[in-house]
Amino acid sequence: RPGPTDPPVTGPPTTGQPTTDPTLPAGEGPDLKKGVAYLTGAGNLKQGQYYVAGTGSSRADFGLTIDGGFALAATGLNNGKLRGIVDFLDKGGKDGEGRTLQDWTGTGTQYALGGSIGKAALLAEAVGRDPRSFGGKDLVAALDKSVCAEPSTAPDRSCAAKGAYTYAPSVFAQSLAVMAQLRADEKAAAQEPIAYLESLQHSSGAWPSLIPATGDSDVDSTAIAAMALDLAGGEKADKAVGRALAWIAGKQLPDGGFPGAAGDSVNSAALAVQGLSLDAKAYASEIAGARRFLAGQQNSDGGFNVAKEGQRGSDLRASTQAVGGATGISFGTLERALTGTTPPPTPSPSPSTPLIVTPDDSAGATGGIVDADAGGSGGGALASTGVRIGALAGFAALLVAAGWRVVAVARRRTTTGGRI
Repeated sequence: RPGPTDPPVTGPPTTGQPTTDPTLPAGEGPDLKKGVAYLTGAGNLKQGQYYVAGTGSSRADFGLTIDGGFALAATGLNNGKLRGIVDFLDKGGKDGEGRTLQDWTGTGTQYALGGSIGKAALLAEAVGRDPRSFGGKDLVAALDKSVCAEPSTAPDRSCAAKGAYTYAPSVFAQSLAVMAQLRADEKAAAQEPIAYLESLQHSSGAWPSLIPATGDSDVDSTAIAAMALDLAGGEKADKAVGRALAWIAGKQLPDGGFPGAAGDSVNSAALAVQGLSLDAKAYASEIAGARRFLAGQQNSDGGFNVAKEGQRGSDLRASTQAVGGATGISFGTLERALTGTTPPPTPSPSPSTPLIVTPDDSAGATGGIVDADAGGSGGGALASTGVRIGALAGFAALLVAAGWRVVAVARRRTTTGGRI
């Protein structure tokens, strides 16, 4: 490992061992130290443990919180705050509405969300926690159980196809869950999901954003699917990844950015860096251009704009993706040791401060089953890591069709949320 006077690590870890050393890519790019400071600031990361669903809300955005965990794990620039996020999720921490991680995933219920389960398991795997006992649940068993044996029949909309995951509304959700299964060494269980993911690829090399597919082509979804298939390996998967990366490179704009739902998108550029880094030598110039674009969208507070166009101002979702994506590390290979960190102090409860308790602590217990924001990437219906407005609308329709509203609450009001 580098000594105290050595330069920082200049790329993703080259071994399979988790590291505590910072990952700071060489060359022009965003200031990751400022980006991490923005993500971990007290005004954003509540109690040092989670992000909320909106200004003034006490409701945790679990998907976005996991995205923040991925970003901190990728950089290694604040492992203490990463530990705070992971402990909150793992030890049954409750937000201001009494919700835990498993209220978001639906684990153990008939409305278990495969993408959300996979995303939570993937963070556990990345930081060396046991996904078979994370947040008080066996996420690996739950994920295996969520693989669809066949398409469901209307009005049941839980399964889009054989090999899809239950209530997984996007390629993003499918890909995160595939990576989680593979990293848990559930290779046999992941074969049908891998085959389904491969079947969704267009002849162009791109993937659509939604499941069931709507015929669109999406940089974010193509990048995350490429990461999943790169982890899967094999001749067929390798060819699919090669075609995907060529398509992504062909979508790069003159300023180094990439088109997304919001325009010249920070999310899409960051995910493109991660995808193209699967073959970093071949796409070195595209990666460098995308990182310069990200640097141009970073604000003085360290956060990032949503897109080049439109209103300026730092956005948490975009910032989590920009910070982690700029390192070029795939979600399939991300590893960060929490060695040397200590458990964060438990905040004192107050009327304005959410109570953090463990699952066997009766204080703050609630009876809610699951929430409609449990779709799979950075916050709710899908995953903050690649949200699409159309996808959110489609998932909302799916939930209504599935009778979601009747599930939610005997002992608390139904609430909604936001990407996997």
